[in-house]
Amino acid sequence: MFDILLITEESNLFSEMVDIFKKEFFNVYVKNLNFIEHNSNDIHHYDFILVHLGYSEPANERIIKTIKSRCLCPLYVFSKNQTDDEKAKLMEFGAEGHIDIPFNSMVVAARVKAVLRFLSSLKKTKSNIIQIGPILVDLDNYLIVENDKFTNLTNVEHKILKILLEHRDHTVTKDDIIRYVWDDDTSATDNALGIHITRLRKKINCGGQIDIIETIWGIGYRLNFRLCEIFHNEE
Repeated sequence: MFDILLITEESNLFSEMVDIFKKEFFNVYVKNLNFIEHNSNDIHHYDFILVHLGYSEPANERIIKTIKSRCLCPLYVFSKNQTDDEKAKLMEFGAEGHIDIPFNSMVVAARVKAVLRFLSSLKKTKSNIIQIGPILVDLDNYLIVENDKFTNLTNVEHKILKILLEHRDHTVTKDDIIRYVWDDDTSATDNALGIHITRLRKKINCGGQIDIIETIWGIGYRLNFRLCEIFHNEE
């Protein structure tokens, strides 16, 4: 099941396309432009975003860049009576595709579904976007998303989290983490590791009531997937 966000001031133009998606059990959410302006932190939940543009170039640039700064999903834009240069600029601003108005609803729906199938197949083979309970970890962009809050990871935090994710639900020794993170730098210490673990815990948690990164005394640390899932399901 995929969630599609359609931003338009003229929903009647897209009614046929929306019906096609819904018949195939897609969730389609139709909003006006104010949704982007006032709910930009909410758009990272969607799998695909479609935006009907009818504004000046600066306004279109602002809309596209706002969306792409908050969402990793594909973005297609609809417009009419634009030159090839103008369409190319929309892609330079961050859109992954452009569709001329008028359009064939069946063809557009097929294009969107093809992209989602491709992305889904990539996630099955290798994904650097990992869901842990209510937390979304984007390793490629050194980013944690939780409850509409975006938090950046430092290089050291990213490496610690990566090795813990690779050994999820299993204990990783302090020595193994230090070797991985600091490349056998003899100046690295248990104390330095502990400081970074503390900072990382503040960034990745399940509501602040439990530590998803557990301390295994005298040995190392463990990233407890199951504990975070249980807490999330009880909320």
